[in-house]
Amino acid sequence: MAIKTLSIKGTDSRDAAHQAHQALADFQPKLLLFFASSGYEAPGAALKEAFPDSEVIGATSHSEYCDSRYLDHSISVMAMDADSVSDVCVRVVENIAEEPDLRATLDEMKSYYGGEEELLSHYERYVGIVLFESSAKAEEIFMDRLGTATDILFVGGSSSVADSGISQVYAGSKSYTGAAVLAMLKTVNGYDVLKTQSAHILSERKLLVTKSDLRNRILYEFDGRPCGEVYAEVLGVPLEKIQDHFVSNPLGVVAGDEIFVRTFDQIKDDGITLHCGLPEGTEINILEIGNIVDDTKKALDASITYQPAGVINFNCLYRTLEILNEDQVEPYCTLFGRYPSIGFSTGGEAFLGHINETSTILVIK
Repeated sequence: MAIKTLSIKGTDSRDAAHQAHQALADFQPKLLLFFASSGYEAPGAALKEAFPDSEVIGATSHSEYCDSRYLDHSISVMAMDADSVSDVCVRVVENIAEEPDLRATLDEMKSYYGGEEELLSHYERYVGIVLFESSAKAEEIFMDRLGTATDILFVGGSSSVADSGISQVYAGSKSYTGAAVLAMLKTVNGYDVLKTQSAHILSERKLLVTKSDLRNRILYEFDGRPCGEVYAEVLGVPLEKIQDHFVSNPLGVVAGDEIFVRTFDQIKDDGITLHCGLPEGTEINILEIGNIVDDTKKALDASITYQPAGVINFNCLYRTLEILNEDQVEPYCTLFGRYPSIGFSTGGEAFLGHINETSTILVIK
């Protein structure tokens, strides 16, 4: 078996790592990817001690998925051996709020595999995973610079937290805040990436962002007018009621058939904060959320027409909260129970940029 998945609830990180070691006693992972409830202290260090010959990366999570199960206060693990991932290169970029230049880091990763020519010659085999520590709020610029530094596709998500603990990402035995973990995988049989946002265009009216603070994720104006006023106008609701619609009616950057979702967070002074920033000059449509289970099934069935080795679901926390609210957890998780899969409720997703209220899915063939 090329990939194994498991869900663990331990008394602490060391106990959880011991359980993982026992469950994978006959398995030699090249890469151990995990999503751990933020209630666990230093789970990466415990897993690295248990699997010293494996690359270990992970992130804290509000809640976890494993195969057909939705969990909390657990650790979901995907172990990938040489039959699925022949090699992996991991790097950590710290202090991402300072907007670091990523070219040197990506050059190191390319050199690890023999250079640009090797990557381009076998482009269909290489894919990247990026895990952000979300409190840095620096994903937008980081993803833009990552796309400039390499043609390899990186997908992933931002850490989230449960009721206790702090937001962190993990690489090897170390824990990080304000950082991003990059892993470049050389897959054996290739990969697929799919995205479903379960959001549809509500209004064909295009709104132009004319004033925003990208770094602090604050939106002030559409079409030269207060953004809240325009948002209320399009929805046909009173201005004082707009916050009730932030999740059910997010904003969307529409590019052909693709929609990249941005969601309002809260009213702040004379603007509205966002979970993902929008630069001035961007055109958006106002969206409405559809049926998450139905839309996810359509996306999975259309893209995964084979038996994959493993599936990784970076699922926005807002989507998790919606399926919980609609009592749709079991049918949603059943969709992923068809494959060896893990996932977590993210603080944002990475796919050609930083987005949210989306499920970004990496399929290892």
